[in-house]
Amino acid sequence: LIHFIKSGYVIIKSMTSKLRKWAVCKCFYERNVFLPNLGHIVFKNTDQFLKDYDPHLKNLNKNQIVETIEAEISRRRSIHPKKVANRQIIKESYNFLYPSLFSPNPLNLASLQKEDVKTELSGVYSFPLLPKDECKQLLEEFLHFKQSNLSHQRPNSMNKNGILLEELGLDSLIHRIVKHIEPIAKELFPDLVGENEGFDSFKAFTVEYDGQQDARNPDLELDTHFDNAEVTLNIPLTQGFEGSELYFEYKNGFKSLQMEVGRAILHSGRLLHGVMPIEEGYRHNIIIWMRSSEVRNRMCPMCKEVPQLEKVEGTTGDGFTVFEDQN
Repeated sequence: LIHFIKSGYVIIKSMTSKLRKWAVCKCFYERNVFLPNLGHIVFKNTDQFLKDYDPHLKNLNKNQIVETIEAEISRRRSIHPKKVANRQIIKESYNFLYPSLFSPNPLNLASLQKEDVKTELSGVYSFPLLPKDECKQLLEEFLHFKQSNLSHQRPNSMNKNGILLEELGLDSLIHRIVKHIEPIAKELFPDLVGENEGFDSFKAFTVEYDGQQDARNPDLELDTHFDNAEVTLNIPLTQGFEGSELYFEYKNGFKSLQMEVGRAILHSGRLLHGVMPIEEGYRHNIIIWMRSSEVRNRMCPMCKEVPQLEKVEGTTGDGFTVFEDQN
């Protein structure tokens, strides 16, 4: 295989003259739409939705709910074109606070050996990853970017605040982190990491939970969910807040973890988890959804079916791949 890298995205051309294209599963446009009153719902069309969810819609404004769902689906369809457009605008207009973060070797990652990995719960692990001074730099860069008021998208349908790190141009930084922890992830989650290409794409973003009285439209908590990832990496950047515990499905209930700045938490994207309400202070984390096309091309992690794929241009989509004959 011959690898071509352009703007942080990888296209692979094989000797059989097949071109690999990135794709999303079509379920992304009709399933797992999150509504505060209903949780994650399926929306194929208005009639189907009103029929299937009729018992849960009593005393609710049905028209407003349908409009909210349609707006979310429209947002999802625009994600990848907007990501390409925003990335270019930011590249041309944003003045970096710490230009070194955007260099080919931006971080001093802690060496990672098996003995450094602590089992927090079954299927949940932690280990030192970033020194506190670099966490501080990353946090200050993200806040500096937010103050620029440049166009950027929300990280996902459940978090309003935060940024997509690919839009900011931090592909090299994230790629280095992913490849740094890939050997440990492969050992801990052998069925979730591709044997040939490992993690060949990712979605990286920040999340913010703000319990300060002057916060505007803050995210306060995160309902129980699973991720569109084979394996998830969570890197805490802040401390000194109250509440906002990260919790995981555990035995017949849930169990929460304490977080430490720079100490990463690694878990299967399929493991149910969420965030308790923040009571005071401010919490900011980097989330990296690490994806393996070898794994997800067999079964979509969201709909749990063989994926029905739709190609995207300019980004790695949701980490699925299709092969095309070259012209």
